Amino acid sequence: MTEVARPHTNRTLLATISFVVSVCLALVAMNAWLIWKARTTEFQQVTVSTTNLTRAVSHQMNAMFSEVGHVLDSLGYELERADITPDRMQQLQPVLVNQVATIDQVHGLFVYDATGRWIAHSEPTAYPNANNSDRAYFIHHRDNISKRWHVGAPILSRSTKVWVIPVSRRIDDADGRFAGVVLATVRLDYVLRLMGDFDIGRHGAIALIQDDGTIMARLPFAQEDMGKSIDGSPLYAILRAQRVGTTETRSPVDGVQRLVSFQHLQDHPLLMAVAVAEDDLLQDWKTSSILQSGWILALCVLIGVAGSRIVALVRLRWRTELSLHQAHHELERVNAQLAELARNDGLTGLANRRHFDQQFDLAFRQSVRHDRPLALIMIDVDFFKRYNDVYGHPEGDCCLQQVAQAIRAAVRRPGDFVARYGGEEMAVLLPDTDDAGATIVAETIRKAVLALDIPHEGHALGRVSISAGIAARSASGSETTSVDLLKRADRALYAAKAAGRNSVAMLQPTEEAADIGER
Repeated sequence: MTEVARPHTNRTLLATISFVVSVCLALVAMNAWLIWKARTTEFQQVTVSTTNLTRAVSHQMNAMFSEVGHVLDSLGYELERADITPDRMQQLQPVLVNQVATIDQVHGLFVYDATGRWIAHSEPTAYPNANNSDRAYFIHHRDNISKRWHVGAPILSRSTKVWVIPVSRRIDDADGRFAGVVLATVRLDYVLRLMGDFDIGRHGAIALIQDDGTIMARLPFAQEDMGKSIDGSPLYAILRAQRVGTTETRSPVDGVQRLVSFQHLQDHPLLMAVAVAEDDLLQDWKTSSILQSGWILALCVLIGVAGSRIVALVRLRWRTELSLHQAHHELERVNAQLAELARNDGLTGLANRRHFDQQFDLAFRQSVRHDRPLALIMIDVDFFKRYNDVYGHPEGDCCLQQVAQAIRAAVRRPGDFVARYGGEEMAVLLPDTDDAGATIVAETIRKAVLALDIPHEGHALGRVSISAGIAARSASGSETTSVDLLKRADRALYAAKAAGRNSVAMLQPTEEAADIGER
């Protein structure tokens, strides 16, 4: 493919892909907007329905409890006007029975004296030793002077063993002191049946809740939910903050995500909550959304297939060239890795001997050509053979690695060169450096290695050290080849080792040195 054809091919390919993608994205975006709009509309419709349903249930519950409260007010008024005597209570018995028979929701009517003893009731059986002074509603009226009706949490009737909701009122004597309680028990099954007349969906819920968060009655019914409190839940915080409202939240009772409409009863410290499960209210929306999305997806697939045919034809023209181009780059990368491996020592990460020879020869020729100084430091790890004998070769390799890193850290100039010369020997090449500068660098290296504090039992110091030999070619120096400079650095290294090791030595070109001691 020519350089002229390639831009044209790329433009054709990009234009085709852009067109196909743009059409598909437009279809998907339009579908998403329609789905979201349908969901919003569905929620609005259900919100209106549940709000109306909550209002209807609230009015019905308010009327039911108000009817019971009026009965209690009538009984309380009569009891406070007359003396509470056994004969009077005997006369009251049929009245209580008649009231229970007349009002469907009432399970029983009871009158207790100031000690909690039963003095009148609608039960067919007498309970001479019955006492309800331990009940929460009795304690409430005994300690509270208000004569307002009190609707308590559901309790299990001691006489009939059925769940009831207590509605009670305080009775005072002529002096205004506590004289007892008149109680009406509302059948829980009646309340549940009343709530069950409203359709709330398969996973919906409807609940009568006290203002303190106690559940009075709930559908779906579970006995363990009776008297359970939702205080502390996010839903309860919303219920307390508003008298009427709708919210979307997770149920603190069963964990189902629902749309909840609620309203506080007008005359009682109670509230009704009607909740429709999102799975129920969104079922039809989900079905239509899936079908609609399926059609959009199928249309996008058709458009994509048509566009892909054009794209395939364009790609076919430059795919081979692209593969060759990638293969060329991969070959260059592999060659670069091989070149790196050929230059570096695998153990220490320093340059290897072959690379050093190349760099040394080049640096020496540049020194001669430009009449610039050049210094060479030859370094040897003291008594390294003994170190291997004592600690083993793996530890010896680790020691060389640490020494190499210390040398590299001590040689800071970008143009300086550090290499592993062979075995435990290393070399440092310092362009544009005279003998004084080289001595400073060599001493810095010696101290850096000594500071590693690597234990060495075969060394009099007790730790690893190095010896260094320095040879520096001055401007207009006498060395004619790099080999001469290398030999002088090597003889200086021998001198440093002969001087007791852990030292730095330097020989001038005029000095003669014999081979000395063990390397």
